[in-house]
Amino acid sequence: MRDPLTYDDLLELAAHRDQAGHREAADTVLEWATEVHPDDEPTTAELLAEAGWQFDLAGDTDAALEVLRRSQLAGPTTPDVRCSIVAVLLAADRVQEARDEADDIRRSRPAVVDCDAMAQVWETAGDLDQALRWSSIGLNRIDLDADDEIDVEASTQLLQTRARIRAALGLPPE
Repeated sequence: MRDPLTYDDLLELAAHRDQAGHREAADTVLEWATEVHPDDEPTTAELLAEAGWQFDLAGDTDAALEVLRRSQLAGPTTPDVRCSIVAVLLAADRVQEARDEADDIRRSRPAVVDCDAMAQVWETAGDLDQALRWSSIGLNRIDLDADDEIDVEASTQLLQTRARIRAALGLPPE
């Protein structure tokens, strides 16, 4: 049996590499995900999400999407792995599929951290209107969560993302 994994192990693996290096990293993480250790910090879903991201960085969109969907079935991730699915679809210029997936996320009452991730995904894709829309959805989630404990870190990150998007759109600060 392998040694237990930590989140630091995943961070080390996520270093910048060439495409072949990303494929190797994806294969390594995929192997880790199939040989679960009871003392692993990352969950199987998180390992699969990282493997999917590494496949995308290796230029293998189909493998990335397949592994990210396996992650979705394996359990929750933060942010929701579907945000990564949207990012991969957009990078592959599969815009309508990305929009459909984003609509599914929106209808699922996403957490603030997921709204921030989606805003950043659309910002990276160059669709600042969608990015602003997702930051607005996130603000509404903060309001809806006001009776519960607010995730200050996620809320702060969302507000920073929103400010950056508004500035890029030439809108005044709020």
